[in-house]
Amino acid sequence: MKFYSAQQSKQLDHLAQSQIPSILLMKRAAMFAYKTLNHLAPKAKHLLVIAGTGNNGGDGLMLAQYAMIEGLEVEIVLLGDASHIRGDALSVWQECQAMGLSTSPLTKTALTKADIIIDSVFGIGLNKPVTGELAQQFQQINAAQKPVLAIDIPSGLSADTGAILGTAIKANNTCTFITHKPGLYTAQGTDTAGKIYFSDLFISPDLFNDQPFIAQNHPLNYWLKKRPPLKSAAHKGSQGSLLLIGGNRNMMGAIQLAGMAALNSGAGLVKILTKLEHCLAITQAQPELMVYDADAPHQLVPLLESIKAIAIGPGLGQDEWAQQLWQQIIPVDIAKVVDADALNLLAKSPQKRHDWVLTPHPGEAARLLNTTTQTIQGDRVQAIHQLQDQYGGVIVLKGNGTLIYDGQHMELCTAGNAGMAVGGMGDVLTGALASFIGQGLNLFDAACLAVSCHAHSGDLLANQKSQAGILPTDVIETLSQLLKYGD
Repeated sequence: MKFYSAQQSKQLDHLAQSQIPSILLMKRAAMFAYKTLNHLAPKAKHLLVIAGTGNNGGDGLMLAQYAMIEGLEVEIVLLGDASHIRGDALSVWQECQAMGLSTSPLTKTALTKADIIIDSVFGIGLNKPVTGELAQQFQQINAAQKPVLAIDIPSGLSADTGAILGTAIKANNTCTFITHKPGLYTAQGTDTAGKIYFSDLFISPDLFNDQPFIAQNHPLNYWLKKRPPLKSAAHKGSQGSLLLIGGNRNMMGAIQLAGMAALNSGAGLVKILTKLEHCLAITQAQPELMVYDADAPHQLVPLLESIKAIAIGPGLGQDEWAQQLWQQIIPVDIAKVVDADALNLLAKSPQKRHDWVLTPHPGEAARLLNTTTQTIQGDRVQAIHQLQDQYGGVIVLKGNGTLIYDGQHMELCTAGNAGMAVGGMGDVLTGALASFIGQGLNLFDAACLAVSCHAHSGDLLANQKSQAGILPTDVIETLSQLLKYGD
């Protein structure tokens, strides 16, 4: 799956029109949306089409015609001045009038009567906030709490960023066409768009050749196959030796979770450098982990022998103890995963390296860029570009629609769910990521594999029980089970 910006999508739409009449594309879009409507609400009798005056409105008006022909009772609400309708949308509007499909104002009665609402007000071209009377109408539609099917994108949602532009119509389902828009899958997009139904409108795949795109999404199996096969002569050293650093006072669980995740992701040898008071407890809980006192003199240098990857940050803290460990690890010429408080220490003294993976959540990303979380979430694609430019390496911008970027390639993970918003989930990701680096994957592939496995594990658990109560330890066990599909 490839993701295209609104501008790129418009260019592809124009290219498509050089091969297929634009009115035919509109008919195909409307027919796909109508078939989706029948699938979602086969017993619906009353349809309310909320249309704008652009081509997105034309799609909705064409759908209204199909629905009327099939015997549904259709009511159209036009949000805008009909004199502004142009081109294909105008032709469809005139056909609606000829068929007796007139418009009516948006009323509580119309909303109450509707079995389902079609949102075809704005398409991907919206680039300013929805305000004033229109915002009030959007809020009125949302307050009705009726099922909504959006055409191409929910009105008021940014196709590029997933940010809500002032106010947006909240859809239960969205039919999108020709290209996948990143805004449907990241930030507030998934909550606003609901389930996505995609059609390429039968456009030749050759049209997309050599066309630039923002990001890609590959299935889990694609990343699982990146893992090197386990050889019969394998030993613990060949499977990757890791050093995990963290677990300050009262935060032992973070580094323990990272260690367990690393083991369950296939690491051959996992060493933990932590506070002395935690060593016995971690060893007793997980005897496969080798645990060392970070305050013991001359401890670090011998530990680094044969280490293939380092992870620093889970439960690290930001006190003097943490700062000393951070300063010792930074210059070491070994691939690193930098997470949690290590990112906060990095934000205080920024530097750029090419041998690390940084895994910030939006708050940590804001500190790294000296901005606000709202700014990060307002344009996550731009934020990850800025992070990579400033800090180098591979960036994993966690959150809804996690992004992975190495300066050349960007992956957008569409898996995962809100039930994973639990303390310790990031530590699990850190351990798995370090494990995959230690097993020989390059930084970008390791990050994509770890994020994909982590997210799909959460989805499997949500399907098995519910999103409520998903624990990091559950994800660790499920993640291990997923790896068999790549063997």
